[in-house]
This record gives sequence, structure tokens and C-alpha cells, in this order.
Amino acid sequence: MTVPGKPRPWAGALLRFALGLPAGALVAVAVGYFTGAKPRDIVGYAAGVSPWLIAGCVLSSFVVLALQSARWHAVMRPLLGLRYWQAYRAQLIGFLFNAMLPARGGDLLRVQYLGRRTGKSRAVILGTEVVDRWLDWWGWIPTFLVLCVVSHPPFWLYKALLVFGGALTAWAAAMLVLTHRGWRPRTETRLGRIWDALMTGVRAFRSPRTWAIAWLIAPLPWLWESLVICLAARAFGIDIGWLEAFSVLIGFNLAMVVPTPGGLGTVESGGTTALLFFGVDQSKAMAFMFVYHLSQLLPGVLSGVLLLVVEKELLAGPSLGADLTPNDTRG
Repeated sequence: MTVPGKPRPWAGALLRFALGLPAGALVAVAVGYFTGAKPRDIVGYAAGVSPWLIAGCVLSSFVVLALQSARWHAVMRPLLGLRYWQAYRAQLIGFLFNAMLPARGGDLLRVQYLGRRTGKSRAVILGTEVVDRWLDWWGWIPTFLVLCVVSHPPFWLYKALLVFGGALTAWAAAMLVLTHRGWRPRTETRLGRIWDALMTGVRAFRSPRTWAIAWLIAPLPWLWESLVICLAARAFGIDIGWLEAFSVLIGFNLAMVVPTPGGLGTVESGGTTALLFFGVDQSKAMAFMFVYHLSQLLPGVLSGVLLLVVEKELLAGPSLGADLTPNDTRG
């Protein structure tokens, strides 16, 4: 498992972004056609939105990133001694490249960025990234439990979270087995050193601290974004509660399994489908999802680009195996 010495060429990433946009637009057009959404009405609803609402949604996108960074930082700090703002900047880089690269390639590049900027072991950082990704998706479970107190969820949400909960359980079991003292490659080999450093990061999953993070911090980005969706939807005449907004959030996150640049088209389709389940007008639903998604996507992408320019960071550097020693991970 390695992080490339050089990032994927910008030209290739931009080409994929350009080619993926029509695919995403086609998905959104197809959903709009089959649900009966009217393009003229969609444009009208989107054009009539208040600039203050857009500003609020943009601000919310940075709050979500701040909460996600707090979660990752809480996992990393005991191992690496990194500061919060280092985690936040790395999160921006990951957001930028996840909008351009498939299979969440931005997550690998945020590991590359953080290792280059701090001199810490990329393998250990990658291990904490594995734990953080699990915590991110685990956040759905306590969020769902909290919101069940105030409302009654739709049946399809139970089924979706049950399936996803099973996948998370299998993932957790795999991390526990891998970090159990047992077989591992010979430590004097390069592969052995990589494995030891990687497992140093993943072993954070066994810490009681991580389970506190799972229940107290991991739900916060999901609770916050659900609340913002609930409030922002009202500007479009869409009256939904906090739990319904969480259902919309789950709907468009599941739709992002279909890879398009920045989730363009798939987010709109998944969110619109969830809103239709609650009886929302098709055109209003589609207009809201377009405005909300772009207000979340564009600020993060532009901030990531600005950060790379200001820091003159090319993300080119040594491979994952260049700084593996787990005993130098503390600051």
C-alpha cells in the first residue's frame, strides 16, 4: 500500500472532471425526467433564492469541515502530536481532490499532504485515516438514534442503516483482527516496517478514546448538516423536520456510490428522490438540491486550490515507505 511519489497529473484529473460532468448531468436529467420535474420551474426556484441563504450554506460547509477535522485530529493527536489547523488544512486538500479523483483518491492525497507538511510518518497517518473513515460513517448510527427521539423515521432508512451497520461491523472486526498481536511480515523487511507503522495508526481503533469520539464527536457533522438542510429547505417552501433532513442527507450520500466529479448529478438525484418520498414537489426538490450541493462543493474546492497556491504545494514527495518508523511519530 503506497502513496505515489507524484500525484496524479493535473491534466488527467481535469480531463476526468470534464468528462464526468456530462455523465453527472445526464443522471440528474434522467431523474428529473422520470419524476416529472420541470426545467423552467427548477430555474425559477433556484433563481429566487436569497443570497443570505447561499451565504449561510457556504458558511455551513466550512463548519462541517471543521467538525470532520476535529474528529480526525482527536484520533491522530495522541499518536502524532499534530495541531488542529494542520488537520483542517489537510481536510481541505482531501475535499479538493475527492471532487476530482475516483474512489476517494483525495483521502490518500490528504495523507501525502499532511506527511509532507509535518514530517510525520505517512503510514501512521494513513492508519489513522482508516480509523477516521470508519468513524465518519459510524456517525450515522448515533445520529439516527438521537433523531428517533424527536421523530419517526421512514422504514427504508431502517433498512439502509441496518445494511450499512453490518458493513461497519465487519470493518471493525477486520481492524481488531489486524491489530491483534499475531502474524505480520518480518519487521526487518520494508514491507514489515510499512505494516508496523500502518498498524500503529489503525491500533488507535482499540483505544477507549476512539469510542468516546465515536459517540460524542462523530455524530456532530451529521447532526449539524441535517439541521442546516432542514432550515435551508424552508427557503424553497419545503417543510421537513430534522429527521427527514437526515434522511435526505443519507439519500444523497448513498447515491454518491455512483462516481461523478464532486458528486454532481448523483447528489441531486439521491437528495431529490428522498425528498419525493416526503411528498415534496419535484421541481422544488431538484432546485433545492442543486443550490445546496453547489454551495457546499464550490467553496471547499476553491479553498483547497487557494491553499495549494499559497503554500506552493505540489504534493510531490517521497513514497509512503520513506518515513515509516512508528517510534518517531510523536511531535
